[in-house]
Amino acid sequence: MAQQGSSSGIAVRGASTRALSSALRGAGMSSDAGQGMDVDGGIGRTRGGRHRRSEARSAGNPLDQSGRHRPGKDTPYSKPDGKGSLSSRIGAVAGSSSSGGQAPARGAKGKRNINPRRNPEGTPDVLRDTNPKRAQVQSQQHSKLNEVLRGDEIKEWLKSRVIAPGVLDMSNLPGDAWLQEKGILPPGHKDAPVNVGHVFWKLISSTLETPGNPITTLSLAKNEFNTLHQLAKLPLCLPHIRALDLSDNPIAKSDELKHLQSAGEQKGKASTGAGSLKSLTELKLNGARFREETLLRPNGADIYQHDVLRRFPGLLILDGVQLNRIVFPLERKPVVKRTEEERKPLAAVPFSFPFDVVNTFKETDSVESTVMSFCQIFFTLFDNNRTELVDIYHPEATLSIAANTLPSRSAQAADVSKTRSSRPAPVSFEQWVNLPGRNFFRTCTTIEQRTNTLKSPMDREALLTWWKKVPRTRHPITDASKWSFDSWYFDDNNDRISAVIQGEFEELPSGTYRSFTRTFILGAPPAGSAAAAKQYPCIVLSDQMVVHSYLGTGSFDSKSSLVQPDIAIVPPNGAVLDEAGQKALLIKQVRARTGMNDAYSEMCLAQNDWDVERAVANFQEIRGSIPADAFV
Repeated sequence: MAQQGSSSGIAVRGASTRALSSALRGAGMSSDAGQGMDVDGGIGRTRGGRHRRSEARSAGNPLDQSGRHRPGKDTPYSKPDGKGSLSSRIGAVAGSSSSGGQAPARGAKGKRNINPRRNPEGTPDVLRDTNPKRAQVQSQQHSKLNEVLRGDEIKEWLKSRVIAPGVLDMSNLPGDAWLQEKGILPPGHKDAPVNVGHVFWKLISSTLETPGNPITTLSLAKNEFNTLHQLAKLPLCLPHIRALDLSDNPIAKSDELKHLQSAGEQKGKASTGAGSLKSLTELKLNGARFREETLLRPNGADIYQHDVLRRFPGLLILDGVQLNRIVFPLERKPVVKRTEEERKPLAAVPFSFPFDVVNTFKETDSVESTVMSFCQIFFTLFDNNRTELVDIYHPEATLSIAANTLPSRSAQAADVSKTRSSRPAPVSFEQWVNLPGRNFFRTCTTIEQRTNTLKSPMDREALLTWWKKVPRTRHPITDASKWSFDSWYFDDNNDRISAVIQGEFEELPSGTYRSFTRTFILGAPPAGSAAAAKQYPCIVLSDQMVVHSYLGTGSFDSKSSLVQPDIAIVPPNGAVLDEAGQKALLIKQVRARTGMNDAYSEMCLAQNDWDVERAVANFQEIRGSIPADAFV
């Protein structure tokens, strides 16, 4: 430290500012003792910086025992005198302002701010409703709505809006004569209460819906909806809606559609729950502001359609236009609910396998020949030329791959020793899991990610890029014992074939063997298509592939059998039947194990004191002498 000139021109360089300040305070010198004091250098260069702010903070405040300046009681950081709560302190500040002092600044939510430094005077009150007239209108609306809810007139008005069973027209509510007469603002009005929409949907559910007759079609067109927050409770109150019309509403953003989704769907989860319109198949948004603005952008139609479909993946009709999607009709068997008494006789019936498990199931010979011809072409191209394989898919087909990583080992040969020491080292499924594939619990947590795992020839380049990430394979095309084919007609018109193919392949270049299950939906090649020109027997409408660790062929080859002549699954003890029912049960057991008809089975049991095991043993002893009519 060097001293130049008199005390009015002290300059200190190269020292720590804080240490220097403490030393000066210890010497009884303040920062303004010298008129030209300059502290520079070190880690605390203070010319015009923190030291000057420290001076301003410490001005007028005495030193404490540690040599530091403590704020006085009159600073904004100190509590007011007396032991009062926060509310009492706010009241004290409010009282002082009303007594003639300057009013403290208001915060963003309209409360008086006891710390004016955070929100200085003049901060705009953007979040506080400064329009007392609107609050008065909403209060009046609450009163009017409560008044009409006490009577049945509003229910009759709702019934007049039903134009067909399950079809409700709630469009153009701002121009409705009854609402105008009662002075009730509809949900789309800017001054309507925030819960008026919930009241309407709940009232519709309780008034118009009956068991087995829900509201399935709802029109909310021309209701001046700028935002859809009034529809947040609609999926909870009317969950069975299949068609929803929101056309001619000035909806500002597509993000407003989140109000029609459940909480999980809003976060991107694919699972549906309470508050989800899982039955929605038709949606109309014609005239919505965000729709018209999106359609003006480059590729706006695709962007708009994708944005809506990712929120409602079950849509089939959008804005009155049928979407080009492959849909497979599924016939679901009705759920039969039986009482405990009805289940007892069913549980008491023995079960035996009626036929053996075989490696091929075919509905007809024509189905089998079509599937076999298809597999010869498909798996040869999948192993050698996947670029040419694109032509065997329908343009709107979907493809997906998932990896079942639960089995811990994979084999590098067909016969694997059971000893642990001779097993080959396991090969990781990392390439299959990171495709991305449909391993939802590993890599896919949002609807967008799960949608991206479905590939389609519509985007040829993306499909070929994805196929390059799929490991190369070599299928045993010439060895029929390593394949299992199950094929049948998918629909009553015999237009589509379902084929489930199980087998194995060698993964390249690792050389490990893996098992797979591949499910195809096949259809006839369209006229004029590349598949028809190449004379392919059929094209793929859907392709689902699941890769496993090597499992062998034991589940479908001829070496293993589930059907044995003397094996039957007997019901557990505890089935309560009368004597006739018990005898009928024993007769069925003997018939299942011997193949004899009911008359000879009953005769065999009667001669062996109704003991099944003795009857079966006796049957084996005299089997050669039993007449042929016993097996008819």
